[in-house]
Amino acid sequence: MINSPVLIAGAGIGGLSVALTLHQIGVPCVVFESVPEIKPLGVGINLQPNAVRELYELGFGPEALDTIGVQTREWALVGLNGNEVYSEWRGLKAGYKWPQYSMHRGGLQMLLYRAALERLGGAAIRTGVKVTGYRHQPDGKGVTALLKSRNGNCSELEGSLLIAADGLPSAVRRQMYPEQSPIQWGGAIMWRGVTRGKPIRSGASFVGLGTHRHRVVFYPIFSS
Repeated sequence: MINSPVLIAGAGIGGLSVALTLHQIGVPCVVFESVPEIKPLGVGINLQPNAVRELYELGFGPEALDTIGVQTREWALVGLNGNEVYSEWRGLKAGYKWPQYSMHRGGLQMLLYRAALERLGGAAIRTGVKVTGYRHQPDGKGVTALLKSRNGNCSELEGSLLIAADGLPSAVRRQMYPEQSPIQWGGAIMWRGVTRGKPIRSGASFVGLGTHRHRVVFYPIFSS
């Protein structure tokens, strides 16, 4: 049994998912999120069947996921004239035991957040607190997270281990790999957005359109 909690930096999809998993297996944890209020940010994402399987295991079945997304039926690649180049079934229609989902990223995060509050309690999700670094315990059997609130107050909390789920500019990762080069731009610009549109093809198709230089990918994230 773990007496001191597992500490998690970041209350995004990854941080909340691991918190719910730890709770499910009886391991106490505390999540720290730097923003003062968790809001449904982002645009569309696709969850492959292996990811959906894990959500099923956490208790989020179709009755929950169908309220925030669309079960993807098909992947299709089309030319600039709209004619099909290639297509294949996805999710259940492709023979998987679990569907693929297209959904709004914020919808999934808020689903996980509400469940975490209900199952773990509000004290386990601490907003407005950033993990700025860590210090190993002298005996090597734990870790101390270095915390900073939005008003500048610094504090510490001991835990059994620290999980970094605080995104690309992770302070924990920066401390773990101080010699690593900064994030490099790959030279590609990607625009993302959400708009209203009429259903096309199967009504739940993931579609790619374009050339090797410029392309667009689009899919429904809400049922019509």
